[in-house]
Amino acid sequence: MTHVESTMGVRIALRGGVDTIEHGAEMDEEIITLYKKNPNALKGYTALIPTLQAGYPSAKLDRSLTKVSETVKENSRLVYDSMLKGVQQAVKYDIKMGIRTVAAMPFVTHYDIWRELDHLMRQTSLNLIQLIEKVTKTNAEILGIDDLTGTIELGKQADLIVLDQNPLDNIKALADISIVMVKGNLIKAPTVKSMKEVDALLDLVW
Repeated sequence: MTHVESTMGVRIALRGGVDTIEHGAEMDEEIITLYKKNPNALKGYTALIPTLQAGYPSAKLDRSLTKVSETVKENSRLVYDSMLKGVQQAVKYDIKMGIRTVAAMPFVTHYDIWRELDHLMRQTSLNLIQLIEKVTKTNAEILGIDDLTGTIELGKQADLIVLDQNPLDNIKALADISIVMVKGNLIKAPTVKSMKEVDALLDLVW
C-alpha cells in the first residue's frame, strides 16, 4: 500500500502496481483506468482507502480552535478537497473502495469510525448499508482475508460487535458498543476512554 495525497503521487503509485492507495486524490482518465484494471497489482486492480476525517477538521475549523498555522490549514484544505473529489469519482466509476480512519492524526480518535461513515454518506451517494458493507466485507476482500472474516457466515471467524441501538436509525450508535467478539472470544462491556474536548470540536464541524 502507498500513502498518497496528490494526483501525481497516485499516478506513480498505480503505475508501480500498489494494491491500495491510502488517502487518495483527484483522478484523471488514466488513474481511473489503472484503479479498475492494474496489471502490476497482485489482484489485477488497486483499491482506494480514503480518510476524509484526517484533514477535514484542520481544514474547516477556525485556527483559534485547532492552533495550527495558516500553512497547515491551507495544506489540509488542498488535501481534503482533492481527496473528496477522488472519493466521489471512485463512487461514480465503481472503483473498489474500503474504509479506514487515521487515529494518529489530530482530531481523529480510535473510536470514531462512525464519523468517517457519516462523512462519506453526506458527501457521496452511498447509503449507510453500503458503507457498513465496505468497512466489513470489502475491507476483508481488499486484505485477502474474506475467507476468514468480513461477513457472518458458517465457517468464518466470529468477529462481531453488538450495539444497543440500530445504526441505521442513528449512526452514532456505532460509538456505543456493548459487546465485542474477536475470533469467537467474548469481550463483555468494552470500555473506551473518550476525548470529550476533541469530540466537542468535531461536533462543531457538522
